[in-house]
Formats: sequence, C-alpha cells, structure tokens
Amino acid sequence: MEALNKNGTPAIILFWSVPSISQIQLYKHNCDQLQRACKQLNSVQVIKTNKEALTFKKVVLESESFYGLQKVKGEIKKMMLNINSIKSVILL
Repeated sequence: MEALNKNGTPAIILFWSVPSISQIQLYKHNCDQLQRACKQLNSVQVIKTNKEALTFKKVVLESESFYGLQKVKGEIKKMMLNINSIKSVILL
C-alpha cells in the first residue's frame, strides 16, 4: 500500500525526484567546466561514468556539442563528448 502525504500524492514521487535533481546539478556542473575549458584553452581530464579517464589537449564547442581534441600517434583526433556519461571534469 502506498503512503499518501497531506496533498494525496504518493510519497514515492519524492524519492524519485531527489536523484533526478542531483543528476541535473551534475550535468550543469560538467557543462560549466567544459565551457570554462573552451574559453581558457586548457587541457582537460574527463572521468567517465565507467571510470575511464580521457585527457584532451583542448575542448571546443561546435554546433552546441562539446568535442575533445586528442593527439594520437601524431594526429589530432576529435572526439564528441557525451555530457550524460561524464562523471567529472578536471581542468589541468
């Protein structure tokens, strides 16, 4: 049986909304860090949710998407960054 609060809505909604608010805050923080890296042209280390660490020489913003530039075997490779799969962004 579901517990109802004073307004008659299920209390389960409260437990669902707390994780989603923290995910929104993490998304905003990661976007802010990537925008700061774009402006300052800093090197960036990105830790993904699967604990994979990627280091980029530069981050650029093109067509409302972030791309990391990485030097691999003497060539510059451009990798699209999915903000939803990023755990943290560290400016180097």
